[in-house]
Amino acid sequence: MNQKELAQCLGISSRQVRNLRKDGLFQAVKGDRGYVLETCVQEYINFKVNAEMGRGALISMEKIKASHEEVKRDISVLKLRRLRRELHEAADVEAFLTDMLTQFKNRLLSLPSKMAMQVAGERDINRIIQMLTKSIYEALEELSEYDPDEIDGTRAGGRETEDEEDKEEE
Repeated sequence: MNQKELAQCLGISSRQVRNLRKDGLFQAVKGDRGYVLETCVQEYINFKVNAEMGRGALISMEKIKASHEEVKRDISVLKLRRLRRELHEAADVEAFLTDMLTQFKNRLLSLPSKMAMQVAGERDINRIIQMLTKSIYEALEELSEYDPDEIDGTRAGGRETEDEEDKEEE
């Protein structure tokens, strides 16, 4: 089989057959300047499979690198939001809320004994209601106090700084 016939059988150009032969594919039969179709087809299939596998590995590596860069970008965004006090660690929020609600519970539980002494001599029901309402509002005021520094523990000195965390990651 000649070069032109081989090219037609494989669906490629004669020039491509010539280039692949230079690259070590499609060995011509000795003494005869033609090609053996069965051998050439198998070589071409192996060539295409290897090319696709190599390209597939390259694409796979590119996807992995792109995914890694996306993760790094997401981490940077989260760190920035944390620095801006827009984001807090779940454990810090849980500890802060637990502490705040425990203090609120204790304050509410202390109200009866505290208020009993203040309203003991009072005869005016409106005055008693006013005193109780004021104490309840004072207790509720604790729930409205929000300080981002308290949530992540920077005031208490319990958290590391971002620089220290970055050094540990390296």
